[in-house]
Amino acid sequence: MPLALAGLVMAGILLLLLAVFFPADSRAAGEKIQPELSDKLDMYVHNSISNALDGIYPIEKVYRLSENELVAPEPDQSRFGSTADPQEMQKVLTAASEIFDGQEFRFTPEKALMPGTELRYYMDETIVALTWQEVIQNTVYSFSEIRIAHPSQFRRMFTGDSFNSGIQNRSSDMAASVNAVVAISGDFYAFRSHGIIVYRGELYRNAGQYIDTCFFDTNRNMHFVRAGELTREEDVRRYLEEKDILFSAAFGPVLVVDGAVSLPGYYPIGEVEDRYARCAIGQYGELHYLLATANTGGYYTNAPTIAELAAVMQAQGCDKAYTLDGGQTATLVMNDVRVNPVEYGSERNISDIIYFATALPNIEGSVEA
Repeated sequence: MPLALAGLVMAGILLLLLAVFFPADSRAAGEKIQPELSDKLDMYVHNSISNALDGIYPIEKVYRLSENELVAPEPDQSRFGSTADPQEMQKVLTAASEIFDGQEFRFTPEKALMPGTELRYYMDETIVALTWQEVIQNTVYSFSEIRIAHPSQFRRMFTGDSFNSGIQNRSSDMAASVNAVVAISGDFYAFRSHGIIVYRGELYRNAGQYIDTCFFDTNRNMHFVRAGELTREEDVRRYLEEKDILFSAAFGPVLVVDGAVSLPGYYPIGEVEDRYARCAIGQYGELHYLLATANTGGYYTNAPTIAELAAVMQAQGCDKAYTLDGGQTATLVMNDVRVNPVEYGSERNISDIIYFATALPNIEGSVEA
């Protein structure tokens, strides 16, 4: 297709989308475009142009999700699987690596899975999630290694989609409600008043005097601010703007920095010296993460200290790692089903999760960028 014709196609698409999202009467009245509509328009424009030029120009397709909508596309159930066969595991890793242009995964078929368990996985063109359990120091560790194609697939959910909604739900129920491929319980921010709380770029709580905060920017890279480093609101807001922060988690402590264990000498929450069920999130590199819970279960009766958790996250190869709320809160979910044993045998109702989603457009609302 000649360039001139391709330009006409794109112009026609833009005009059509403008007409759909912003009718003539609203444009004539001078109404402001709401951010969520602008976001959706931007996505649909990219998606439509990419589809229109498919096969004409060598444009890489990258799907993305709306930052303003909690519910992601439903994952394709046929793409979930499980195996305990090392040869099948290698096939899964080979296929996963091919999706991400030969990039390596940290999981290997040589890992000693917890007896009676399997590698569980999900793979499509936009996400690979590998979930397994190991016994380390007589503790049941449940891990999920995730690679995503676009930052928007790494997501945060507050119950009620608002700060302090007063609603609390189980992690597995929240994961199901947003079509998460894999999810982990968050910081249970509604249970305490500490930490710097950011959601969708808005600052809702500035109380970082006593605990470490983990910030996630729009590219979903992790940034740490230690207890007491940012206290004045003007400094916090400047930090959020400079780092382009989208949301935060406020529990801690920080576990790993630049591949090395980096723990504070004292920490006021989380019973860090005690043996306690734990929960953590780590980052390997760009769009590459590790979720982890550590619990007792069956014959495995040891719950870790924070120092032991930090050592495990480092040994798993994380460049950065941070503690989320533990105890009965600590929950890892894949395909709406809890993976790990939880304290007292049942999930706690909490206020928030962190989750990863497919971006394949099987329902209206998911798009290509």
